[in-house]
Amino acid sequence: MSDELYRYLKIERDEEEDKLEMEKVDRFLFFGLIFTLVFVPLLTRVHITDYISPSITEADILDTGKKADVFTYYKHILLMISTAVLSLIFIYKVAVLRYSIPKTKINIALALLVLFITLSAVFAPYKTLALYGMYDRNEGTITYLCYLMLFFIAANIHYTEKRLKWALYCLYPFVLINALLGVVNFYGYNVLELNWVKKLLYSNLPPGAKLTEGSRLIATINHGNYVSGVSAVLTTLFFTWALLDKNKIRSIINFVMSLLCFAMLLSSLSVSGFLTLMLTLPLVFSLVFKAIYKRKFAVTFAVFLVGAACIYVVMVNHNPKVWDETFGFFIKSNPFAEAHAVVNEFQQAFDASHVYAETGSNQENKEYQLPQLPESGVGPGSGRLYIWKKTWELIQYRPLFGYGLDTLPYFFPQDDPEKQANIETYTVIVDKPHNMYIGIAYGAGVIALLAFVAFIVNIGILTIKRLINTKLVDDKQAIFASVAIACSAYLIQALFNDSIIGTAVIFWILLGLLVSFLMQNKQGKVS
Repeated sequence: MSDELYRYLKIERDEEEDKLEMEKVDRFLFFGLIFTLVFVPLLTRVHITDYISPSITEADILDTGKKADVFTYYKHILLMISTAVLSLIFIYKVAVLRYSIPKTKINIALALLVLFITLSAVFAPYKTLALYGMYDRNEGTITYLCYLMLFFIAANIHYTEKRLKWALYCLYPFVLINALLGVVNFYGYNVLELNWVKKLLYSNLPPGAKLTEGSRLIATINHGNYVSGVSAVLTTLFFTWALLDKNKIRSIINFVMSLLCFAMLLSSLSVSGFLTLMLTLPLVFSLVFKAIYKRKFAVTFAVFLVGAACIYVVMVNHNPKVWDETFGFFIKSNPFAEAHAVVNEFQQAFDASHVYAETGSNQENKEYQLPQLPESGVGPGSGRLYIWKKTWELIQYRPLFGYGLDTLPYFFPQDDPEKQANIETYTVIVDKPHNMYIGIAYGAGVIALLAFVAFIVNIGILTIKRLINTKLVDDKQAIFASVAIACSAYLIQALFNDSIIGTAVIFWILLGLLVSFLMQNKQGKVS
């Protein structure tokens, strides 16, 4: 289309000059994506906002008033700014430099997904809320469109081998910082006691505002569930790269990074990442048939299992709950619990991990007075199955365009007595479905979910064909396989977790890099 426009306007351009200019633009786009990948997941700071609720509610967390957020507001702002700047540069690449966007089934499914996500905000009962999302999540329509645009930009950049490596190197700071935060918190040290951490997190607070007593900073993303999920993703990413990489020094570094990610996973005390890792490791091991150095692959794999086992034993002996959130999912009796007979009275009365992990906002509303409540208990999947069932019931009433992304708190039956029997207490607010796929169907409709599935399936088919027909003999192929496995791990953990800015931005950019590799290879640009 741009070529026809140039012919119509009789504008002549030097193709070689455009090619050089396009390389400069790709370089700028790449560094913009790197900047986003590094800083969005790490940006953490207290923000107080005047929240206007779309409806009158008895729950404090949902009502109008001043609300505090630590993990998503500034991430959301930076995400929007980065996406806007990169989008303008990408438009220049297409409109002026005549970049031709590949015609693929992937782009058709992506366009359909964009359309229905946009329409979901147009037809949402609470449109402003659907656009921006809840004040403490910011996972509304704007955020999703940013994800999809970043993916599209990343998928339409030509990557040199050096750029591919730097795309993964830039994840090192996230792992180092969050592994440190997770492990020191696991062993009882509160980093909020450090003055410089307080200054980074908040310089000052409005009069009357203060951090809740006993607050702890365990990661730069919202919750242990998300830490667990992204830990599994990054464990598989760096471990696969360590297995396939020919460079010995880099292989050792990535091996260490994978063990740090595993320690971070255990420190999160959430089962989702462990289940993801158990499901993904067989996929990783299957790559041995494609690896050029099979002996090195097998030895590294075995050493990783030994190293992970040592980390596990050390951490489970410190806190038996590690067992409960890993193998305890399959085996209820905890062999390490006997060594810790003295249990904190608070832990006996209130198991914060279950409520916090499965119901989101752990805030009491003492005005709720529901008669004849069922006996307190935890339903299958730590209450997830109950939440999924109730959310699917809501979807049946608005299957075409959904209710708007990140609006679940205002439509979920918060006064349902069965909450007591499935998520331990009726005083919590269910604010998310704990499943990314159900979240898309709820927020943007069933067609949006089908478009997303078609989008992922098309990428998956191309990736599998590529892996089947290729020997993993060089650095580019090793990175390709590592990113493919990591994206698979993200999609698996999304069965138990929601999308959240701090982790989703990693997935969408890596997925774009994966698609770019597939398209470049198809065009004969990648050896």
